[in-house]
Amino acid sequence: MTEPSTELAAAAALHAGVELVDGPDLDGEQLSELSRLFDDVWERDLAAMGGIITREVLWVLVHTGGQVTAAFADGRMVGGTAAFLGRDDQGTHLHSHLSAVLADHAGGGIGLALKLHQMAWCRDRGIDRVLWTFDPLVRRNAVLNLLALGARPVAFLEDLYGPMADGRNVGLPTDRFLVEWDLDDRRVRRAVAGDRAEPDVQALQRTGAEFVLDVRDDDLPSVTPSSYPRQLARVPGDIESIRRSRPDVALAWVDALRMTIGAAVTAGHRVSGITRDGVYVLVAHGGMEELR
Repeated sequence: MTEPSTELAAAAALHAGVELVDGPDLDGEQLSELSRLFDDVWERDLAAMGGIITREVLWVLVHTGGQVTAAFADGRMVGGTAAFLGRDDQGTHLHSHLSAVLADHAGGGIGLALKLHQMAWCRDRGIDRVLWTFDPLVRRNAVLNLLALGARPVAFLEDLYGPMADGRNVGLPTDRFLVEWDLDDRRVRRAVAGDRAEPDVQALQRTGAEFVLDVRDDDLPSVTPSSYPRQLARVPGDIESIRRSRPDVALAWVDALRMTIGAAVTAGHRVSGITRDGVYVLVAHGGMEELR
């Protein structure tokens, strides 16, 4: 009987129009191409910092049990994933270090196909947890990770990687969510099957939930302190464009996120979901789940 995650992964790859090839079937030149792809997507300043992950490290990952996967569309490499085996007090997990899709193929479902392939890859090897980090201000990644995949943030980490000389992060702290993807969680199984638990913001507000963070008409953040056990926090639609055109506004968003989402998560609130238009739901310990 075919593992359900394998069928989901195959369907997602077909829908995205890509062929997914794992590391053992990639040659040295293709590993070099994948290394360059990661640098291109992150707009990496190679003179300042060097490559984000070299061909040699990718080769080591392939041969020491990690996951390396490349996505091809019509024979052209358009995306990929690199992940390490990790271990913590809950046992072995996969740490998904990098997942990337070229800009001219973004929005076509390749990112989802890569993650569902990663799920199937883990299932084949008896791994039931995947961890990774992402920038909470990048709405499209938040929606993919939390809504489409059902992953849960477990920590807010300030300036995790320190200064980074790339087009996405230069001049800004590298604050990140650490998320856990429990492949046995009912929420995850439902999300990847297409039953996505998007919060109902209006219903939450009727029960008293309050916005602690919102977007003003000029794209600046609006912060409103609240002690209510259920809080709402909206992030901008395209923080990456703001970072390029208005770095002062981008820095204001870093501060606002730390004062609201970061402070709440550090104090024990749980991020219980996100809407497609970028509203995080924060629930205090012992509080209700989000209303759908």
